[in-house]
Amino acid sequence: MPDFCAAYGCANHRCLETRKRGITFHRFPKDGEGRRRWEVAIRRDGFAASARTLLCSEHFRSEDFDRTGQIVRLRDGVVPTIFNLPAHLQRSETRRSTSTSRRAEDNLPNSMDLIPDGSAEERSRLKEQRKQQATEHSYALPGSPEALKAKLEAALARVRKLEREKSNAFRREKRAKNNMQALLEELKEKNLINEELKDKLERYSDLPVHLLSKQGVEYTKAQRDFALTLHLHGPKAYHYLRDTLHIHLPHPSSLQRWLSSLDARPGLNKMMLDMLERRRQEDEDKYGCVTLMLDAMSIKKHVQHDPQTQTMLGYVDMGDRLNETDLATEALVFMVVGLQGYWKAPIAYYLTKSLTPETQKVLVVHAIEELHHRQIRVVCVTMDGHASNVSMCTQLGCNLKADPCEPLKTHFPHPVTHGKVFVMMDACHMLKLTRNMLEAYSPIRSATGRISWNYIVQLNNVQKKSGLHAANRVTDKHVNFANQKMKVSLAAQTLSNSVAVALRTLQDLDYAEFRDSEATSEFIKFRCSVFLFASSS
Repeated sequence: MPDFCAAYGCANHRCLETRKRGITFHRFPKDGEGRRRWEVAIRRDGFAASARTLLCSEHFRSEDFDRTGQIVRLRDGVVPTIFNLPAHLQRSETRRSTSTSRRAEDNLPNSMDLIPDGSAEERSRLKEQRKQQATEHSYALPGSPEALKAKLEAALARVRKLEREKSNAFRREKRAKNNMQALLEELKEKNLINEELKDKLERYSDLPVHLLSKQGVEYTKAQRDFALTLHLHGPKAYHYLRDTLHIHLPHPSSLQRWLSSLDARPGLNKMMLDMLERRRQEDEDKYGCVTLMLDAMSIKKHVQHDPQTQTMLGYVDMGDRLNETDLATEALVFMVVGLQGYWKAPIAYYLTKSLTPETQKVLVVHAIEELHHRQIRVVCVTMDGHASNVSMCTQLGCNLKADPCEPLKTHFPHPVTHGKVFVMMDACHMLKLTRNMLEAYSPIRSATGRISWNYIVQLNNVQKKSGLHAANRVTDKHVNFANQKMKVSLAAQTLSNSVAVALRTLQDLDYAEFRDSEATSEFIKFRCSVFLFASSS
């Protein structure tokens, strides 16, 4: 196989030196229009060629090559045009000298058509001018299809380059926004976290979010702390990041598995109390004064094995590690709430069956003493109006069942400092009790008149009959609430200021059913104002 260039007077051959010089070799086309054009071009320049003829790249123009890929190729339809032949081998071409042939050769569009046949200099000048315009202006098209194709490919290459730069810029912008600080701002804008939780999570602002997307990689301590804190204080925000933004946060079951290694047995949580002490040392005003809240909730009887402690859970447990045989039916939970700043922390829970007021008093006093040892002052104790809670308050030193004409004693002495610790019944629970009492013991006589639940029933009937509501939300479910006694919203909407105004309006309109409803409307209005005051405080 020949390795030398077949052109006359060319000594280039395939070797390392020619490769370093950037010289490439190209074979004679085998068939088709390309072969015919090569034959015409080569024979015109004084030698013949076969299918095994090689020509080096020095006999082609630079625009004849396609250098976009790894291999340098000739473009379609190009022919060799550069040869170094002696004068006796060069073939001269005679041109037809008739006026008709000259006109056909020199025929150009637009301004060239206006030039007379004899103005050869002007024609030559305009030709050069058009060539110069084609090179100077980007919108001018080249004269040959090969140059036009090359220009198109160059433009497409620039488009691809700009698209890559745009894509890279978009990725950089996305990485800049995809940090923890931006996520916290988005959660705050969507009201998924409050300002205090946002400040609490600011310590994780330098945590790279893209590291959370690497599945199969063990979470770091900072990532675990962030996930546990966000899931504890903002479960909606946690599910938004995990399910909507598809950030690879740990599954809630993984969080439960991590927390299972902690000591969460019934009784006072020493770890939580120690954490509150550290927070108090950092911010005395925010964590120095608290309200102690307690509430009991019913639980299902259930016994299960705890693999961490190798014990059976579900029995009565007061935190004293005594083996009880009775199954627990209630869980009594103690929680402290800050008087300044929005924060709350559960500090204890107990599994009980039938807790006496005396035992409950001992638990409350013990919790207040433990908080005092950490220099956290309990200002108020909040609970619902259950009979056992009222009895416990009486044993602590309060007097909530005194003569109605005498003022109530709503505080008891602190077990350590002997200062006043106030008792406040849960406003929502007391509102439900008031609604239940009004429905069960109606009518009730008062100094202003007769207070009756029947007026609220008649209000609902009038509104259903007329098809209009007198700016209140009373419906059948508010009147027949037996199956929804625990819903605070129903009680709040029933004993609301809008209902009091509606009763007074119907009385002023001389409705016979509401002739003596003034005492009822005053009672509802008073209860509404008390509830609003208790809720705001």
